[in-house]
Amino acid sequence: MKIGKIKSTLIAIGFLFGSNLIFAQTDSTAPAPAPEVTNSPTGGSQKFLLAGKAGITWQSGIPSVNNPALINSFNPISLMLMPLVKLNNRLFLDGQIEVGANPNPGGGAGININELILYYRVTPSLNVFFGNFSPKYGLYLGVLDDFTNRFCSSPVGMARGPQTQTGIGIQGGVQTGYSKINYQLYVSNGPQFQTDSANFGLQTYGNYTDNNKGKSIGGSFGWLPFSNSNLQLDVSGQYTAKSGDITTEFENISSFSWATDLNYYHVFSPVMLRVLAEYNYTQTDKHLVSSGDSVNTPFAYTNFSNQLSGWFVGSTLRASGSESTFLSNLELGARYGSYAPPKNAAWGGDPINQTTFVMTYWFTWKTPLNISYDLYRGAINQDVVTVRTIYFF
Repeated sequence: MKIGKIKSTLIAIGFLFGSNLIFAQTDSTAPAPAPEVTNSPTGGSQKFLLAGKAGITWQSGIPSVNNPALINSFNPISLMLMPLVKLNNRLFLDGQIEVGANPNPGGGAGININELILYYRVTPSLNVFFGNFSPKYGLYLGVLDDFTNRFCSSPVGMARGPQTQTGIGIQGGVQTGYSKINYQLYVSNGPQFQTDSANFGLQTYGNYTDNNKGKSIGGSFGWLPFSNSNLQLDVSGQYTAKSGDITTEFENISSFSWATDLNYYHVFSPVMLRVLAEYNYTQTDKHLVSSGDSVNTPFAYTNFSNQLSGWFVGSTLRASGSESTFLSNLELGARYGSYAPPKNAAWGGDPINQTTFVMTYWFTWKTPLNISYDLYRGAINQDVVTVRTIYFF
C-alpha cells in the first residue's frame, strides 16, 4: 500500500513551527484543526506529535496469463505510525514506520522504516533536512498518499522514478504577491543499477548506503498562480552520474528522470471538482558489457532502449454543497493512464493502459471508503475490483 509522502511531513512542520510551506489543496473537506502546541522559550524542550493510519484492502480480479495469482486477495490491517519529535524551536525529527503483512513466503508481519529525517528550520521559508526521505517527484510520489489518492489503486505508470533515498537538502515555500512557490533541492546516494538477469538495467531505490562515489542531484519547483491556491503546477527531476557498483564496468552508467504535474481544485456550488495529471520519464544510459562467454563477444544490454514513461489524468466530482448528507459525502471519479516500459527488457514489455472508476464515501473527513474498478489492457488484460477503507489519527 502506498504510504504518505513528504507532504504529510510538511503539514506537520507547519503545525509545529508555522513554516511557510505552500501546497495546492489536496483534501476535499475542511482541514482538521492544527494541534495546539505551546513553544517553550527554553531550547532543548521536547514536543511530541504522533499521527498515523490503519487500513484494510480487498481485491478481486479475473486471472490472466500475466497475473494468474490475482483471484481474490485480502490484505490484513496495515498500520502506519508517523512520529514527529520537536527537539527545540528549530530542530525536529520525523519518521514513518509501517507495520503490515509480510509479502515474502511464510507470511507474518513486516516492519519497515520508510522515512527518518532530521529537519532544521533556518527561516519560515527555508528548512534544511538530512536523512532517509521521499523526494518530491511528480504528483503521485510527491504529494498524493493513501488519503488524498481517492482512486485507491495506483496509476499504472507511476512509482517508477525517484523514491526513498538517503541525502541532504533544502525545501520551503515563498509568497510572491498573489502567487506562491514551493521548492526542494537535494543531493542523495541515488538509485542502484541492477545487473541480475531478471532486473538488468533497472534502477532501484531504498538503499541506505551508496554503491559508488557518485551522488544524485535532484529537486522540484511548484507554482501556485492564484491567491486561493486552487491550482498547482510542478516540475521535478533527478540526475545520477554513476549508478553501478564501484570498480565494475557498470559504475559510470547514468540516469535521468523528470516529471511534470497538475493539481486543480475548485467548488462550482454545489459540486466540487478536482483534476489531477502527471507525466514522468526516465532514461538510463546504454552500456556495452561482456557476454560472459568471451571478452571478444560483447553485447549491448540495451538491445532495448532503456527508457520508460508513464502518465495519467483523472478527475473527481463531489456534491459537497448538497443538502443530502449521503450525496454530500459521496465522491465519484474516473482516471485514465498508461505505462510504456522498455519493450525487450526482462522487467519491461508492451505498454499497459489503465482505466479506473471509483466511488468514495466519506464517513468522516478522516475515514473514507473507496471502491474502484480498474481495466488493464495491453501487456496485461485484466479487470480488478478494489475495496479499501482507512482510518487516520
